[in-house]
Amino acid sequence: MNTQDNYRSLSSTESRLVLGLTEEGRRELTRREAIERLARSTKTADDILKNLVRKGWLARAGHGKYLLIPPEWGATPTGESNVLALATQLTPDGYIAFSTAAAHWGLTTQLRSVIWVVTRTHARNRRINDSEVRFARLPIKAMFAIERVDVYGYPVPMSDREKTVLDCIAYPDRAGGIAEASAILAKAARRWQWEKAIDYLERLGNTALIQKVGYLCTAAQLAMPDKLRSRLRKRLKPSSRTYLVPHVRGGGEPRFKSRYDREGGVVVNIDPGLLFKL
Repeated sequence: MNTQDNYRSLSSTESRLVLGLTEEGRRELTRREAIERLARSTKTADDILKNLVRKGWLARAGHGKYLLIPPEWGATPTGESNVLALATQLTPDGYIAFSTAAAHWGLTTQLRSVIWVVTRTHARNRRINDSEVRFARLPIKAMFAIERVDVYGYPVPMSDREKTVLDCIAYPDRAGGIAEASAILAKAARRWQWEKAIDYLERLGNTALIQKVGYLCTAAQLAMPDKLRSRLRKRLKPSSRTYLVPHVRGGGEPRFKSRYDREGGVVVNIDPGLLFKL
């Protein structure tokens, strides 16, 4: 007998619970719901839940909450440590992005307990073990360049390297701030595909993002090919102007004097000495 198949085998009672959730498209289950579905005593229901966790059909997602491990993931259970795979199961279209994806691609050494998941649907934040899962919504046109990457043997949807970097610069609060986002860009540019990155920028059509990326590439002396740099400049208007970090009116006097980068139309309202350092 194949021990892995046996490990994921189900009793008739366990099967009814798991298959019922699968047919309903459910990804989450509470202890109270399990007791009601099983129509068994609390102790018996708890034993069944414990067995399903041991066999790899469920994973704990906080006190009294469980996540269903999809049958298509095969005979070997994920274990509760594969939080990225589990997090993407919380919504039907979720994928890993921002600082979480940057860490996977080796672009940052900063470890955080937050897992960022982009989704089109509304979802409230969750916890999986010691990690907080935060959901972010992007414009539909910005939800592309998603690939399935191997995380401990399981395919996890995630933004690719180039798109991850651009998203971190566009939403620095989801990447640890603009200083860290700039460092992620500097590290990624050593080995990413410039043509792909510029194509993504043009597809996004975000003038402010183009300006910020252009300024940061120049400031870090990154080797963007001249032909591609020219393509980006053609998308800017003489009146284009943006702040490197969001400008908050009435936020008090800055601790340094902002300067204006005329070439890119960027108001550098952060100490440049803080950039490109992880």
